[in-house]
Amino acid sequence: MDRITELRQKRAGIVENMRALLDAAAAESRDLNADENQNYQNMETELGQLEAQITREERVAGLEEELRQSANGSRNPGRDRQPGGRDNRTARANESDEYRDAFLRFLVSGTPEQGLITERRDVLGLGLGSSNGYGSYLAPVALERVLVNELTQQNVLRQIADVRTSATDVDIPVASTHTTAYLVAEGASITASNPTFSRIQMKAYKLAALSYVTWEALEDIFLNYEGFIRDDFAAAFAAKEEYYLVKGTGSSQPGGIEAEGTSALTSSTANKITADELFQLVYSVDAKYRQNGSFVMKDATLLAIRTLKDGNSQYIWQPGLQAGQPDRLLGFPIYTSSEVDGLAASKKPIFFGDFKKLRIQDRAGLYIQRLNEVAATTGQVGFVAHRRTDSHVIVPAAIKYITMHA
Repeated sequence: MDRITELRQKRAGIVENMRALLDAAAAESRDLNADENQNYQNMETELGQLEAQITREERVAGLEEELRQSANGSRNPGRDRQPGGRDNRTARANESDEYRDAFLRFLVSGTPEQGLITERRDVLGLGLGSSNGYGSYLAPVALERVLVNELTQQNVLRQIADVRTSATDVDIPVASTHTTAYLVAEGASITASNPTFSRIQMKAYKLAALSYVTWEALEDIFLNYEGFIRDDFAAAFAAKEEYYLVKGTGSSQPGGIEAEGTSALTSSTANKITADELFQLVYSVDAKYRQNGSFVMKDATLLAIRTLKDGNSQYIWQPGLQAGQPDRLLGFPIYTSSEVDGLAASKKPIFFGDFKKLRIQDRAGLYIQRLNEVAATTGQVGFVAHRRTDSHVIVPAAIKYITMHA
């Protein structure tokens, strides 16, 4: 049995014991006594520790899989080479190891290497007119892929949405009404239909981050500067992107599920969800979208749902046992996002539907610029990174939510 499965089964056992404790008290129409309450709190603490272990184990397993793919699979650089070492592909300028090493040296030294970076500025990025005369440069492909992968790991909606890349704005046609068929008598006229269409325009809103690093720190982290960029910029981009994927209005900014999804029902109370209301949410989504459905909510809401039962007195929350698979609610996967509202008056705390109808449209490229002069008097170097993306719910009826009672 692998480590992650073992941890998940242990977690399921704790949840079962917690339920048994609550059921025993409920059978006697009483609350937990002091010893039982302490026991329950101890199990909650152990449950939290297990969940943290599971998260760490899954992350390491994912990184190990990436390494295996790099050595044996589609990421193996020898895969596209002919005998003798010649590459079958026409490589982009920023794909080579030579470029990557020179790029990292440029970030530390501030001086682009002649013949490797400066002569390729028309290919590498957009000149932003930095104070030292150098513009921004396209990050090495390997670094860019690592950053996008980090965005995926840290941004739950990016994991389950439809993510695509384009070089220009994209217009997505959406059928507002469809052709209608009729039962027609022999010789009778056929009623005409007039399908109508609208369009959703996917643009490219710029996400940017500015980070100041002391000269001393820059010297110390040079050997792992790529790791610094991955962790620092990826965390910043992922947090802001997830905010817009939930809260974005779609006007002068990306669109999110809160503004572009559809309200399924209003809860009966302002700070509590019932099992019946969760069933109503699920079955408000058409079957063609429901079959690929998932729940998205924040951790605190999921905690409140754990004790809910269906009409057969069965718990509707099911902890996942299979490694790498999310927990399930009413048979559907559950994902958590800190950007989703909690259980409070007039909020939208629980989303359900086919999140492949949430389109994320990225522009290829992560651009990084070094700023030498801005904070030189304090012994710091600035780094600006930016990437461009947009998002919209393509089919609003495919993603629905519960609105809490006012």
